[in-house]
Amino acid sequence: MAGGSKHLDGPRRDELASYDILDTPAESEFDDIVKVASDVCGMPVSLISLLDGDRQWFKAETGFGRSETPLSQSICAYAVQQDDVFEIEDLTQDARTSANPLVTGGPGVRFYAGAPLRTPNGVALGALCVLDTKPNKLTPAQAFVLRTLANQVVTTLELRRSLRLRKESDRRNKAILESAVDYAIVSLDLEGMVTSWSPGAERILGWNEDEMRGKPAHVFFTEEDVATGIPEQEMASALLHGRGTDERWHLRKDGSLFWANGEMMPLRDEDGRHEGFLKILRDRTTQRDAAAKEQADAAFMRGVLSSSADCIKVLDPGARLTFMNEGGLAVMEADDFNQVRGCDWTGFWHGQARIDAQAAFWAALSGGTGHFQAPADTLKGTPKWWDVQVTPIRGADGQPERLLVVSRDITRQRASEQLILDSEKRWRGLFEGMHEGFFSGEIIRDHQGRPFDYRFVEINPAFAAQSGLPVETVGRTVREVIPGIPDWVIETYARVVDTGLSEIFDITVPELGRVFEVRAYRETERRFAAMFIDVSERKRTDARRAALAELGDRLRNTNDPAEIARMASEILGRTLGLSHAGYGAVDHDAETILVDQGWSAPGLPGIGGVHGFRDYGSYIESLKNGHVVVIDDVGGDPRTASDAGALAAIHVRSLLNLPLMEHGRFVALLYALKDVPYAWTPEEISFANNIADRTRAALARIEAEERQRTLNLELSHRMKNMLAMVQSIATQTMRTATDVDAAREVLAGRLIALSKSHDLLLGGAVGSAPIETLIESALQTHRDNPGRFILAGPTFTVGSKAAMSLSLILHELATNAAKYGALSTAKGKVAVEWTLRENGGEPHCALRWSEQDGPVVTAPTRTGFGSRLIGRGLAGNFGGEVDLSYPATGVVCTIDAPLRGLQAEDTPAAGH
Repeated sequence: MAGGSKHLDGPRRDELASYDILDTPAESEFDDIVKVASDVCGMPVSLISLLDGDRQWFKAETGFGRSETPLSQSICAYAVQQDDVFEIEDLTQDARTSANPLVTGGPGVRFYAGAPLRTPNGVALGALCVLDTKPNKLTPAQAFVLRTLANQVVTTLELRRSLRLRKESDRRNKAILESAVDYAIVSLDLEGMVTSWSPGAERILGWNEDEMRGKPAHVFFTEEDVATGIPEQEMASALLHGRGTDERWHLRKDGSLFWANGEMMPLRDEDGRHEGFLKILRDRTTQRDAAAKEQADAAFMRGVLSSSADCIKVLDPGARLTFMNEGGLAVMEADDFNQVRGCDWTGFWHGQARIDAQAAFWAALSGGTGHFQAPADTLKGTPKWWDVQVTPIRGADGQPERLLVVSRDITRQRASEQLILDSEKRWRGLFEGMHEGFFSGEIIRDHQGRPFDYRFVEINPAFAAQSGLPVETVGRTVREVIPGIPDWVIETYARVVDTGLSEIFDITVPELGRVFEVRAYRETERRFAAMFIDVSERKRTDARRAALAELGDRLRNTNDPAEIARMASEILGRTLGLSHAGYGAVDHDAETILVDQGWSAPGLPGIGGVHGFRDYGSYIESLKNGHVVVIDDVGGDPRTASDAGALAAIHVRSLLNLPLMEHGRFVALLYALKDVPYAWTPEEISFANNIADRTRAALARIEAEERQRTLNLELSHRMKNMLAMVQSIATQTMRTATDVDAAREVLAGRLIALSKSHDLLLGGAVGSAPIETLIESALQTHRDNPGRFILAGPTFTVGSKAAMSLSLILHELATNAAKYGALSTAKGKVAVEWTLRENGGEPHCALRWSEQDGPVVTAPTRTGFGSRLIGRGLAGNFGGEVDLSYPATGVVCTIDAPLRGLQAEDTPAAGH
């Protein structure tokens, strides 16, 4: 039913959009028009219908009750195709409308008349129509009114749009004025009085609009400009030329000046008549200052270029010189730039330097930066070193059009750097060659600032050797490589960094067996350096010195040999870090040592008892000869390798044995043992010798004192015994003597033998004598030729208890032989032989006296004192047995006694 032309929808929509009328609220102007149309035409319904796509929307309606209908029900769609009022007297009879729902259904429309709403652009927007529920017809007057009212609708739309556009324009203008805060926009009337004042003007000039409206614009001009009529000249220029521009100082409300770029333009009304002026100002003080600064900077740069000692040059794209500053001419020893103008800059360089210069040139010409250092002579041949940088000077298109070259004379710097390099080389050689360990470290702290670690920054080879850490440890932390490092070490280094005060302290490294004196000082706020001086030997020397002093103090306060041996062992073991140490008595012949009270390290069992030297190696002969035995590794030394297991069982891997000799015999041993292989130093061996000497001296002192005491007691005892023996000898001699002369001779001989026995005892060791010496002394008075006596037997010592009796027995045997036996003839001789043997598990001595080549012997008929002395002496004094026989060939006397009895020492108590 709509039948409207589709090609008109586009322009119609654009026009409707420009009016901004669709779906707007009711407006009285339009409501009045439909009421007038309904009343004039006598119709119950009147509509202002606007066609919008698939609908017709009613801006105003009366009697219809709807705001829009589908376009398919629109009769106005036919009206818009007409140039004048369109009328259908009976809609039911017109094929175009007879099926329209508005006709066939409610509201049952029968009559339609509509005038198109055509805009000045010729676009029909819709129609002003009237409707009736019965067939009808407009009069000419009604058609005129309907046409006129349709034009009024369009006029109202135009006016509405113009007002809206004007408001939008005013709003935009106001927004522009209000947003143009960087501009002072002022309107003036023909007299130069202010009529409007923008927010930008208030911000820039300080006055607000209320203060300035109606005031002359002279207030923001300077007094000088007002006096010379500058404001009037600007207005005249604007009228004459259409605008007037200037840049000058202007005045603010607070009296301060600002530099402004100003423009004055005339204002005209709609008819072109001049009605005032528009003044626009922009604060350009910052820009003016910047321009002034730029000019000053340019002047400064010109001054810098002229005064700079650097050689500053400009090259064209062919590397030819186009500019050189005065300082450059001076440093290049050039009298005038014309000497080098147009020269190829790369030609001043030679060899590798020219290659570097060309590379720098091409790098800058490609838009980058070239840099190199090289030697080149000045124009007068002076050799110099230069630091050169080449950069592009870009044109308007951004491409390099020239090159800037700055060459700095670094000859002195180069020489200084060489000196520094030489110094660094010397220092590095010292650093790497010094015997003291050195490292620098950086303190690492937690989030609370507490030190908990440090990182190795530098390590010299000596420190690497001292600590066992490789030089590659640099960069790692100490807790990474030494997890168990004590906290106090890290805290000490941190304190050095925090306070800046150097500290000296000792660090002991048990794994290395070394002590280091550490001297730490601060390098930076986080770094420190430490020098490690190995004072191990000094500490060990101090410890040994202190140990000897301690031993001397303690030796002075004791007379107990066992305590002396114990303290010497303990000081030796503790000072040298031994596993065992001790002082033991040695049986030279049995090759054994008796360890009474030795010292053992904590946690190790003692090794007291009797030990056979050959159970632990083959070095006993060296000890017997008085040589110190030093073995660093018992497993690798041929003297102990085969017995290393036995030594390991008592925790010995290295040993130091110092023999103590007496009368050429090995009598005691000071031993120092370690449970690890160890290289004994001469200082340690000397220390052990010193301990041994002091110990032996202390023991010798005690022995000497004891000998003196014993000697005094022995002399007293012997004197009493001797007097008793003299009395006994005299009594027995006189009892058996036949006359006084014989008695005198026998008594004299016996007293002489007794005297010689005493001489022997007092001449040898107190209370004891070697058996061979004792026999020779007793027989000395009867040795009238070398062959008289034949002595043979092993060496052993006869104790004081048996020495006197044995001496008297031998004297009696020799006296009888001289009177009646072998010694009474010139060819007679006596053999004295003794042997040692086991008897019942105990050593015994068998001594045999046999006479040869003497007169025929006959047994005596009675027993005299001499025979009784011989028989009783040994049996009564030392548990021996004597057998005296008288073969015809010569007297034989056999003495058999326990060795312990022969070697027993007599005591003063025994004689009382």
